[in-house]
Amino acid sequence: MRIQKNLFKTLVVFSILILIIFKSGTIGSAIRSAASGVVKPALEALNAASSAVADILPFASLRNENKLLRDRLSLVTRQIEEIKVIYDENKRLKELLNVRKTIPYATVPAQVIGRDPSNWSNSLIIDKGAAHGVNNAKAVISPRGLVGRVVELGRYSAKVLLITDPGSKVGVLIQRNRQGGILVGMPDGKCKMIYISLDSDVSEGDKVITAGFGTVFPKNMLVGTVMRVDREPGRLYKYAIVDPAQDMSKLEEVLCIR
Repeated sequence: MRIQKNLFKTLVVFSILILIIFKSGTIGSAIRSAASGVVKPALEALNAASSAVADILPFASLRNENKLLRDRLSLVTRQIEEIKVIYDENKRLKELLNVRKTIPYATVPAQVIGRDPSNWSNSLIIDKGAAHGVNNAKAVISPRGLVGRVVELGRYSAKVLLITDPGSKVGVLIQRNRQGGILVGMPDGKCKMIYISLDSDVSEGDKVITAGFGTVFPKNMLVGTVMRVDREPGRLYKYAIVDPAQDMSKLEEVLCIR
């Protein structure tokens, strides 16, 4: 407490001396000049710093506003993506419904819920089974064309063997000239139409449809498009590589023919 009182007294005395000096003539002028020389740059720097701070302060508010706008943009973007998912699903379901109305067969709509882990690209699992009217060894289609056939039937689910599986065989025709053959699957996701006669004029771009042999695949269902035609070495027939009408990797909904 005593130290504080002494310090206060010292400051008062020092202030009085400074006041007297500044009030006096020559000495005061000299000191004032010297003080001005020292203080002026400091005052100018302080003024510049004040101006800079005044300019910078609004940016803090702008940064907060920018963050708020970014957060809102992220929210809107996420909502748009969610709406797009719903829109795409509705579009697919409408296509499925339209196909169901136009084909002359009773069908059961089903969703793809998985794929066989032992054979990822060539079979899939659907969420409908015997309890829903799905039958074993019956065709499965999409709005694009033939998908495959039911090979394992459970009460509430079923396994579908895709036409791209090497173990799949489908009797088919070239739509343009009714040239017949057998469609088999290939490991790369394409299909191969075999047993095409050498004198057939099958060519790239021809549409391939089901022949309707037996009770599994109905007649005249689109299967795919011919990509390339070649001759089997040492054989008396040609073959055609067929691109399936349905991209099997994008399947989400199907129709099971009853």
